[in-house]
Amino acid sequence: MQYYDPKTDVVFKKVFGSHKNLTISLLNAVLKLENSENKIKDVEYLPSEIIPMTDGKRSNIVDVRCQDTNDDYFIVEMQMCWSSDFLRRVMYNSSKVYCSLYNKGERYYKLKRVFAVNILNDIYQKDTAENYHYYKMSEVGNPNSVIQGIEIVCVELPKFVPQNKGQKTLLELWQQFLTSIDARTGEENVTDDLLENEDVKEALELCRNLTEEEQRQFDSFWDMDFLRKDRDMTMENMGREKGRAEGRTEQLVESIKKFISKGFDFDEVVKILEIPIDQIPELRRLAFES
Repeated sequence: MQYYDPKTDVVFKKVFGSHKNLTISLLNAVLKLENSENKIKDVEYLPSEIIPMTDGKRSNIVDVRCQDTNDDYFIVEMQMCWSSDFLRRVMYNSSKVYCSLYNKGERYYKLKRVFAVNILNDIYQKDTAENYHYYKMSEVGNPNSVIQGIEIVCVELPKFVPQNKGQKTLLELWQQFLTSIDARTGEENVTDDLLENEDVKEALELCRNLTEEEQRQFDSFWDMDFLRKDRDMTMENMGREKGRAEGRTEQLVESIKKFISKGFDFDEVVKILEIPIDQIPELRRLAFES
């Protein structure tokens, strides 16, 4: 039985970008609201493009953006590789959404919270085995004194180790779902406890049934994953081996052109390859010049 890896962009969006019950389940799990009276009961999907408040700034595309019945806002991102500017980008996107909630003349107390949920297929905190990280704005020395507004959650999937126990939390089940399928090896580890949860079972079924277009995007994703590594090597060599770095930049530009010709939007390629902001104008110019 073949499953497509839910960590890839196209499958993750297929599962959580159009099935409200699965999005609600994931959010309640990651925000640890599973058994809370404040758990999320319904959401409305919003456009995935986050448009800046001022001219001259570029918009960003996220995997899932939605709003619940309490008017709290949620940004959900699946990130395959860690980069040093990732959390800055998360703060930037969250701040743009938070600022967009204010209408001129309104009282500031009406502003709702923005939650940024980030699932990482990489490790960024190497000095701890803990893979769940929850960030709030709190007073130094007094963590209980919190300023409400933006809250960020990061989950490092490679640190997750499934436990052989009867009752698993919803967070454990979703992490097991995301780590049970390895697209590169074709190995699958779909256990009975995953199939016993109706939401996870539905998500697994969605991972089996891709349209031709979705399968094309899935196959192209791994080509771009390779290009991402090539981009990292280019950044590493710049300044030390100028000629070699320029050659890699040319190769990256050609690859960008290739995927644009396949129907990918330039901003989508920028997001997947995590191209630094200061390089975007030049790469855009090179990619679109005749």
